[in-house]
Order: sequence, then structure tokens, then C-alpha cells
Amino acid sequence: MAMSQKYPVGIETFSEIIEGGYAYVDKTEVISRLTQSGKYFFLSRPRRFGKSLLLSTLEAYFSGRRELFNGLWLGNAEGVDWTSSPVVRLNFVNTLPTLEGLKNSLNYQLNVWERKYGIEEEIPSHGDRFRNLVERIAEITGKKVVVLIDEYDKVLVNTMHNLELHEDIKTVLKPVFAVLKGADRYIRFAMLTGVSRFARLSIFSDLNNLQDISFDDRFCTLCGITENELRKYFSPGVHDFARARNTDAEAIIQILKDNYDGYHFSKKCPDIYNPFSLINALDTQEIHHRWFESGTPTFLLKKIRDTDENVRDVLQQEVSASTLSNTSISDTNLLHILYQTGYLTIKHYDAEEDSFVLGIPNREVEYGLYSGLLPLYTGKDEIANDAMLLRLRRAIRAKETDKFMTTLKSYLAGIPYCLSNGKPEIYFENNLLLIFTMLGFDARVETQTSQGRIDVTLQTSRYIYIIELKLDGSPEEAIRQIREKHYALPFEIEGREIVCIGINFSSASRTIDNWLVE
Repeated sequence: MAMSQKYPVGIETFSEIIEGGYAYVDKTEVISRLTQSGKYFFLSRPRRFGKSLLLSTLEAYFSGRRELFNGLWLGNAEGVDWTSSPVVRLNFVNTLPTLEGLKNSLNYQLNVWERKYGIEEEIPSHGDRFRNLVERIAEITGKKVVVLIDEYDKVLVNTMHNLELHEDIKTVLKPVFAVLKGADRYIRFAMLTGVSRFARLSIFSDLNNLQDISFDDRFCTLCGITENELRKYFSPGVHDFARARNTDAEAIIQILKDNYDGYHFSKKCPDIYNPFSLINALDTQEIHHRWFESGTPTFLLKKIRDTDENVRDVLQQEVSASTLSNTSISDTNLLHILYQTGYLTIKHYDAEEDSFVLGIPNREVEYGLYSGLLPLYTGKDEIANDAMLLRLRRAIRAKETDKFMTTLKSYLAGIPYCLSNGKPEIYFENNLLLIFTMLGFDARVETQTSQGRIDVTLQTSRYIYIIELKLDGSPEEAIRQIREKHYALPFEIEGREIVCIGINFSSASRTIDNWLVE
């Protein structure tokens, strides 16, 4: 069956999307408000979130390509200034994370623009050369220049593990970005995008005219897709997906929401979908976890492991709004880095305390993080982990609880002692949390009930598993807690069989020593 929509998978050029008849979420009303509210802007968003498309749309607007906006909000609005301006774009997304790689990237990009306008001056400094480029283009065209810089921090993020190189990279970039202030009278509009905030980052110490809209409610939907936009612009695709799955549109929207929604970027921001993942899912009519495939920094995973804390607690914390809005990628605080890179997002805003609760946005990010963490916590490679998870899934689906527990016990017993860092309880909890989450079922950890907290629940189409964990206790004690606190009660209306498992973990043997099923 032919699909009723074309999806711009991997396409980040506005003109190509419009001219190619691809599905497009009309952001031009928000873009119009942006261009009328100031001159210099900075926006941070996680990778694969549509920042390049945003800049491409701005490029088309400032280039006066009105024909591309026919049928869009901006094309129908009255009083819009369609005066064209020369646009200079720099993009660091493919820059190699070396000093030579950065210099080569700058030389290549500046040379492209110099050739376009016939500028032949030989200037060795990248900063001076960029300033000369902007000034000469303004003189040649008689118009002020629009400057758009994409992924300004890509090479900074990729060199965080190497302090000396990181500082050398800053030294090269600082005079380039300083042009946005020094050449003010030649610039009509400028915008920088990246993953990280620029607050307190030394390369911007002289650049105090940028308006940071990363936490601004007015522009929180500039990148990403809201649920209203999903329903408005992708309704045909959702219904195609529903027919392919033999279900209804609301069921598909819920699946998409669980996997790709859940981002918030300001105090009043609506739920935002990751556009890259959402569009890929609609295009393939499959739920895949593609976002983390674009690269989870190893240094970040190791920082999580090295905390020696409960992973769940590391990945859900509260922080003051002022602290979060004034941090940058240069901060060493793990929580801030996780937020900057999109592994955590705002889950709740407390107006009274002016604080944010941070957490993992959705299933896709959770899966990506945990799949990267599991080898670090277990010392086992991806092949061994996949084989173990496959055996556990089959046992859970078939209600072969003894096989499930035997496999889990054997797997945990094979983990090197040195990885526990002398903290068997944390080691036990983290490994089980990662394994249960990676199974792919509806896995919940520490589910709150009226009587207490259930350690783990696993739900399949036929069974609901209630699991209580003990360290150096007994499985009988665990089962007794399940009974006395009536953990099964909230699930009895589900109509599925309830299986209760009490598990005891031995700190001496560093694995499961016994279990009881009821």
C-alpha cells in the first residue's frame, strides 16, 4: 500500500523539503516573532532536533525566497519584510575533533564564501578573516549580512575528555565568534545553535549581545514537534501506521509518545517529540531507537558509572531553575552535562521553589543510555548481553520463572568482582535495573502504591510480574512483604495472571542465592 505522505528523512534543507513535497511542520509564525524581537540569538537543543532545518528556514527567509513560503503562515501574513540580504552560514557538525580539523574546516568554509563574493585578501587569523568577510560582503552588496552558525560547539563537546586540546579549540573559536559583536554595524541578524549553553563559556566572554532563548517559553517550540503538530501535519502518516499495525490512530500516537515524546525546554513548554526519531518511525512504520545511534559519548557513560550511586537516582534529580539556566557544557557536574546533551530533560517545574525536576524524556533515550551502560556495569560485550536478554525475554513470555531466575543468577555470577567497587547493594540494584529495563517490556522500578514501593514490575500481554528484592535476607521475607503490603491489589483488575517473585541477593557470592515464586 502506498504511503500518503513523504517524509524528509535526513533532509535538513528547507527549500528541498518544500520543493520536494515532503511533510513539513510550519514553524514560520514562531520564526517571524523571533526575527522581529531582536538581532542576536542563541539556541541550545539536543542533537538531531532540527536546528539545521531552523537555520535553513531562516536562510530562505532572509534571502527573500518568498515563493518557498506559499501556503505557510509567513507566506500568508501581511506586512512581512521580504527584503533579501546576503547570508553567511558556518557549520561545524562534520568538523574533526582536532586542532588541525577545526582549522581546516574554518579555512574551507571561509574560502567558499570568499570565492562567492570575489574576496581575495590573504589574512592568516581566522577571526580577522571572518570579520573581513562580513565587512567586505556588506560593502560589495550594499546590504547588511545575516550570519548563521550551526553546531558551534560540536568540536568542543567532542574534546571534553582532553583538557589541553579543549582549551586550544577555544582559543581558535573565540576570535571567530567575537566578530558577531565587533562587526555589529555590518550585521542584520545572527543566530548560533548548538547542544550546549554558552553561559560562562570563555569563548563568549566578549560576546554579551547574544539573546539566549534556550529557556524562553515564547520560542520553546522552535525545534521539535508538539503533539498538536503531530496530529495536524502527520495525521495521514499516523493512520497509515495504524493500518499497518492493525490498530487505531490513538494507539499509534500513544506508542510514539512513549518512545519519542517527553522533552521540555522551559517552564511552560508543552511536550516535545524528537523530530528525527518521530519522522523515521512514521516513514518506516517501525519503532526503532535511532537517536542514540548517532553517538553517546563514552566519557559520559563512564561518568555515570563512576558515581558509584544508584543509576535511577543519578538520572532523576531536582535542580534550581537559576542553576540549570546558567550552566554550560564546560561545567563538570554530571547532571548538567546530561541535560545539555539531551539525556535528561525537564519533567516538572515547581513554581514555589523555582526548581526543575529532571528525568529521562522517553523510552528511546532510556534504552540508548542503558544499552551503553550495561557493558560498563557487567564487563560483558554486546553479543553476550543480547544473548542473555533474549533468553530472559523468552522465559518471561512463557512464564518459565525458574529458567528466568537461573539465567539471571548465572549471568550475575559471571560479572567481575572489581566492577562492584565494594558496594554490593548498589551493584545489585544497578545491574537489575539495567537488565529489567533492557528487556523491552513495560518495566517499572519502585512503583508507588498505597502501602509502599514495589521494587520491580514487569508487564507482558499475558502476565504481570511483581518482584521484591532483598540483600542478604531471604526470598520468604520478600514474598511476605508482597503479601502484607498488598502489592498485587492494583493489578487485579487488569485481567492478566499475576506472578510474584521474591529474590535474595548475597553480598558474599555477589549473585542471586535463592528465590521464591508465588
